[in-house]
Amino acid sequence: MNNDLQVSRVRVSGIEVEIAGAVDDLYFNQCSEKGNLFEPAVKVAELMLDGAPVIFDIGASIGGVAAALATLFPSGRVIAFEAAPSVHASLRETILRCGGAPISLVECAVGQEPGELRFHEDGNGSGWGFLSDELGAIAVPVTTVDETVKAMGIDRVDFIKIDVEGGELDVLRGAEKTLLRDRPLLVFEVNVFCLWRYGRTLPQDLFAWVLDRYPHAAMVDSMGAVTPIDGDATVNHILHLLGRNPEVVDVIASHEPLDISSEDFAVSG
Repeated sequence: MNNDLQVSRVRVSGIEVEIAGAVDDLYFNQCSEKGNLFEPAVKVAELMLDGAPVIFDIGASIGGVAAALATLFPSGRVIAFEAAPSVHASLRETILRCGGAPISLVECAVGQEPGELRFHEDGNGSGWGFLSDELGAIAVPVTTVDETVKAMGIDRVDFIKIDVEGGELDVLRGAEKTLLRDRPLLVFEVNVFCLWRYGRTLPQDLFAWVLDRYPHAAMVDSMGAVTPIDGDATVNHILHLLGRNPEVVDVIASHEPLDISSEDFAVSG
């Protein structure tokens, strides 16, 4: 183990895993103190996937979600993407400590096209870095979902989780071929502040892009309440709520009907 890292055992939406983090990493310390972490992507996967799924965790941070998904599906495969160079050691240690499915680490940002972009590493910890040509202090390589699928010879992708602090729409645009070929289940974060400040994206444009391609969607808020998204009126209602009381929510998108409810997401860890 890297002597500069700490290790903590936590539960990620009910799945017990070990995560690693730097001593001064505020995000790691918050996770360790809380112990029970609410991650809708893990519960969605548990409810809707089976067998040996191939999972992309885009914006893996220190690896709690990746480890939980690998634990849930030991016969599957997880590909974890993380842009922040300062987080890679922690993520590698978390992966080493996970006894489930193999986790492949891609030390790149994920975007609309391959290349290089500027990245801002937040001094408070691993949970808040973002791509920004305006604010980024370091250059990082960028890949796309479609490029990764081709380069790694992946014949299908079953599930994609995206948490990239405002860059979600660019990730999806770089996944067009994979979304069309495999129709994977999606879970992505909607953070209105990050979408506009860092991604220069209006949240309604993100919703519209996804709903043009996926017939079934729902929102899960921070308390685990599920709101089915069945048209523009629902989207407007959600945006109104987020405008009045800004918070981070997750959106689930599927080609199959979503047989889920708030009871499935009870925030108990």
